[in-house]
Amino acid sequence: MSRHEARRGPRIRGRTALGQVPSTDAFDTPAKKSPLTLDERKLVLFLLVALADERGTLARTRRRLVEAFGDRDRHWCAGKSEDALLHLLAKSIGRSAATPPPWERIAEIVGVAVPPARRDLVLGQAAALFARSVGWERPVPGYDGPFSVPSWIGEPVVTVEMIVDGWADPAAAPGPDGRGPATQPLVPGPRVPSVPAEGPAPRPVAPRPLRAAVHPIDDPAALRKVMLAVAGAARRLDERAETLRESLNAHQLANWKLRSENQRQRSLLEQLLREKYPGAATDTIRQLIAEQLRTVITADPPESRPSLG
Repeated sequence: MSRHEARRGPRIRGRTALGQVPSTDAFDTPAKKSPLTLDERKLVLFLLVALADERGTLARTRRRLVEAFGDRDRHWCAGKSEDALLHLLAKSIGRSAATPPPWERIAEIVGVAVPPARRDLVLGQAAALFARSVGWERPVPGYDGPFSVPSWIGEPVVTVEMIVDGWADPAAAPGPDGRGPATQPLVPGPRVPSVPAEGPAPRPVAPRPLRAAVHPIDDPAALRKVMLAVAGAARRLDERAETLRESLNAHQLANWKLRSENQRQRSLLEQLLREKYPGAATDTIRQLIAEQLRTVITADPPESRPSLG
């Protein structure tokens, strides 16, 4: 422990971003229950452990974000100081988080704040945790980056120690299905024929019959492709429906504005005609307005005007 850490003391260290949440249960306080689901808590706690510095804070992460994106126009870090990022990150990474960060933001933060030696491992586990928190196969459509499921992803309570222990042996990290290591199986080398011993030649062995082809409904890979295709089609239909809904709302708003303007113009015209013909009846005034509208809308000649007296 450094002299700076010793000088801060245990009470101060306990108030750091990481010191406040030793486990997923610590997001709840006696005064307030966290709005995060269990899967969202696992993701936020994982990010906090991966991004925290040796003091348990996100100071180093904030500094690297400012250095990398502070001068980039339209970026969410553009023009922000480290203190401003402190409040921004606290809304998504920390004990008071209301919702996890979006995947694009997670990838950017991990890309600049996590050391290169551990970056792919952290990004892969973050991808699996984010996908689980939103109920998708991948964090975003078309994602083909690192993807490894932590061994503790199904636990009811996850602690900081469990997350750190999961990084001890990257080669033993489970694959996307959570049942085996993510490493590729070894490819056997070519077989070298052995020199036959003296004696009678061995009898030929009849070749084994080929196994029948697996039906697509029993092939997990084929089923997964079908599920992804159906999910993609459903997502595109949802996007199309949302576009049509927004267009309908815009047309309804424009129609309401036109109706309001039409009513205002009719009232104004009726008032002007009353001033011009003080003794005219209301029905006569409205008939005059209808005739004037017809001359504008159609080419039909107006009917003979009633006598105004």
